[in-house]
Amino acid sequence: MTVSDTGYGMDAVTRTRVFEPFFTTKEVGKGTGLGLATAYGIVKQAHGHIFIDSELGRRSTFKVYLPRVATGPIGEATPLRAESQGGSETILLVDDDDGVRRMTRELLWQSGYRVLEAADGEEALLLCAREPGAIDMLLTDAIMPVMSGGRYPIA
Repeated sequence: MTVSDTGYGMDAVTRTRVFEPFFTTKEVGKGTGLGLATAYGIVKQAHGHIFIDSELGRRSTFKVYLPRVATGPIGEATPLRAESQGGSETILLVDDDDGVRRMTRELLWQSGYRVLEAADGEEALLLCAREPGAIDMLLTDAIMPVMSGGRYPIA
């Protein structure tokens, strides 16, 4: 598989660090540095290889090579896991992306969860203060405007 971008390319130093977790060339708050590290981990777990072709002033191209998999006769499909039983807990969902928040809320609600949603950390804290019952889980984007996970530890 080959994937190319339309960016400005990378110098030699950047190419040597590009798969390191949390390494990013983006400005603070614009990226986590986990995308390429995650891709690298997935490819390596599958016993594959990933190569970069990039120079400054030229786009970057990533080539992924995965091992061939033997195929057998197609039989009756078997489920990979048991069907979800759903839940009844309350989940606080915090994400600044309206589309992601809306889709996640719908999936959780369809699975039986009660969902409280907030667009940022400050709104989430207000919801927590007003919520009379227990909040069983926090599901949040790690990098958001106003208040991100790294700067505000939970007490």
